[in-house]
Amino acid sequence: MRLLLFLLLSALATACASTRLAERTDRQGQRQGRYCTYYDAARTQLFTRGRYRHGQSVGRWRYYAQAGELQRQERYRRHGFSDIIYYYPSGQVARRGHARTVDEPKGPHFYWLGEWQFYSLAGTLDSVQLYNFGKRTSTRYLTDKRKLADH
Repeated sequence: MRLLLFLLLSALATACASTRLAERTDRQGQRQGRYCTYYDAARTQLFTRGRYRHGQSVGRWRYYAQAGELQRQERYRRHGFSDIIYYYPSGQVARRGHARTVDEPKGPHFYWLGEWQFYSLAGTLDSVQLYNFGKRTSTRYLTDKRKLADH
């Protein structure tokens, strides 16, 4: 059992290590396959982990703080859509919702859309906010908290 665990952990560690850049690009030179980025040159502080397909982020990506805790996860879908979960440093879900990235003449535009759920540190759903092209259109509070600012 220990050997199996060791082999799995070794495979995971080497999946993010690159030996040659050429092995990690497609024929057009675009990123391909699993990718990890690090905060440091020694590759001890993981920053991101995910996968590319022909230069596009696909599947689940994880983003980490310098202290090592998971900050957010994004699940990339087709046509620029993604599902995102942000975490508190404790590991509890802070907020979750959907986003989209579109190519515009001035460059890529990332924005939130649809329903976003906001959670307390205790893990209870505090509010639900609706977004349209990155602009909040409404907020519904689910706890006894009252609006403290213009929402």
